[in-house]
Amino acid sequence: MAPSKFRIFFVSDIHGSEICFRKFINAADFYKAQILILGGDMTGKFLVPIFERGGAYEARFMNERHVINNTDELEKFMQMLRDQGYYPYVTTAEGWSDLCGNDARMSSVFTEVMRESVERWIRLAESRLKGKDVRCYVIPGNDDSHVIDEVLDSSDVVLNVNEKVIYIDEGVQMISLGYANMTPWNCPRDLTEEELEKKISELMRKIEEGSSLIFNIHVPPYDSGIDLAPELDENMRPKLGPGGQVILMPVGSKAVREAIEAYQPILSLHGHVHEAKGFAKIGRSLCLNPGSEYLEGILRGVLVQVDNKKVRDFIFTSG
Repeated sequence: MAPSKFRIFFVSDIHGSEICFRKFINAADFYKAQILILGGDMTGKFLVPIFERGGAYEARFMNERHVINNTDELEKFMQMLRDQGYYPYVTTAEGWSDLCGNDARMSSVFTEVMRESVERWIRLAESRLKGKDVRCYVIPGNDDSHVIDEVLDSSDVVLNVNEKVIYIDEGVQMISLGYANMTPWNCPRDLTEEELEKKISELMRKIEEGSSLIFNIHVPPYDSGIDLAPELDENMRPKLGPGGQVILMPVGSKAVREAIEAYQPILSLHGHVHEAKGFAKIGRSLCLNPGSEYLEGILRGVLVQVDNKKVRDFIFTSG
């Protein structure tokens, strides 16, 4: 068991940014945190082709042409892409053209590159954390493919706690869910509110009476202020109000809010809505969303001090 006083460092939605993941792992030492939690949406969304050109390489990224003259430059360019959440893919112009014309093959290649990236992250975390008095918990998010679950389950240092109840201290239990209510993008782990409610209820039946609770649920509670996102029109573009201001609307889960109201966890950790950094109180429950700026290589997090089964204080971090 962790000591009766412990510090949690929580982040979410790093979407393939390798520099953000390294910062997450390093936070154990930097912030003297005994518990690291990554609340979902670990993986990236795009391949960036890098074309072989007779011993050199060429790529287009952010509307710029990049000429890469040797393997050292290639590795630096590929690392820059990984740090921004993209997956580099070395191929030929002909090979890329063929891939773009074959959806099944493109999906297979993307899946393999994504899986290799997660495997590399797990090995990195194991090398940094093994033997330390630090526990690292992760869950996939609604945007993460199910193919990464096997990789996440392969480690005894980085623990996949999705759909599990665990003790993180004597008398303190945590439930974790890496899903969201339905989104316009029909993500791999989008569920109906009824399905979310059922999963939460199933986990709560495993909670021992008298335990203090922590929720680690990817999607934030509905209409809490930490779930505000741009309202979209029929073309998936943000709607604008008077003066050109983006109109915001709550997009969180009603099932999650109802669960927080009913069970009153001491702490409820969320992500999902990148632009909704903040905190909310629902009854006695402190709800937190650190937000996300992964494209800039900035890791947004929140550091929470828990003493004697109560949240003593918290602070948002950025770096």
